[in-house]
This record gives sequence, structure tokens and C-alpha cells, in this order.
Amino acid sequence: MSSEPMDSNGIARRRSEKHAAFLAFAEALLRASRGEQDPTSMDTRQFVTFFVRDHEFGIPILQCREIIRVSTITRIPESPAHVRGVVNLRGRVLPVVDMRKQLGFEALQPTSKARLLVVEAAGRAFALLVDRISRILKLSSAEIALATGDAPSTLVGNSLLGTARIEDSAILLFDIEQTLGAASSAAASTPKE
Repeated sequence: MSSEPMDSNGIARRRSEKHAAFLAFAEALLRASRGEQDPTSMDTRQFVTFFVRDHEFGIPILQCREIIRVSTITRIPESPAHVRGVVNLRGRVLPVVDMRKQLGFEALQPTSKARLLVVEAAGRAFALLVDRISRILKLSSAEIALATGDAPSTLVGNSLLGTARIEDSAILLFDIEQTLGAASSAAASTPKE
């Protein structure tokens, strides 16, 4: 960041860009909750992207309900290693899945940037603990390539939708319902903490 003070036009422009991005996200969630497609293109899909360690991942925006700050997570004894505990979200108790553990990494120590991504999978709501939220992407089918060998083994199979290359980064796109469904069925054989 520059040490020069930003003028009022620069501040206003930055606020305007953030406001526009927030409105686009809110509009996409509203359309998704109604089951509507983006009117500009029927060939595009939208993804919410987030970081787990240094890797950027994306899930279809239709599977995302909301993004919230990390609140108190209550541990559950004898739960699978990837289940961090539960949170109370406006009277609903949601299981918290640590996406680092789910993807085969070490557990996340939440920071101020960590978020809970509330998703619907297998008819249930889950909160995904991620390092940080990145962006909302609109991708055409042509922009989604077959996944490379970079994918964690827990994403191999039906849950992996492909890879999107944006600027210098590769974003792994996956179906959270398939991923959490596979994790639930394997929970019996997963070591408990």
C-alpha cells in the first residue's frame, strides 16, 4: 500500500467498486434463492470462491446461502476430524466443516479473515470454515477446463467440476453437495478426535 494519502476521488472510487461488488453478490444470491438464471447468459455459471491455505476453490453460488464471520464454535465429542463442531445461527444449529481438514490439510486456526460459508448439501445446512472469501466468478462452460492432477484426493470423482484459469491462478471448482455427501458416508471410517 502506498504511503501517499488517497484523495477524496480515490476513496469514493474504491467505495463505489466495493459497493458494486457487494450488490452483484447480493443480486446473485437473490436470483439463486429464486432458482432464476442470470438473464445475460444461459451458458454462464456463478461461483463463490474462497481460499484454503494458498489454494483457491470455488463452489456454485446456488449452493451458497450466506457468508458470516466466525463465531463461537462448540466442539462435539467423538465427531469426525473434519467436523470442527457446531454454531448457532439465528436459532439453527449448523455443523461446521473445517475445509482444511476436509481437503487433507492441517486444521485452520481462525483469523479475522476466516469466514463461515453457509451451504445447502444433501438437504441440510452446513457451515464451511474457510481461510477467507475471495470473489464471485461468472464463468462460461468454455472457461471451465477438465481438472488437472493438482486436486486434493478428497475432490477426485463426481465432486470435481473442473478448473478455471483466471489471470495467473487456477481455481478448483467443486460441487459441495457431492463432497460433503462423500464425507458423510466415509465418516464412520474417519478417525475421531
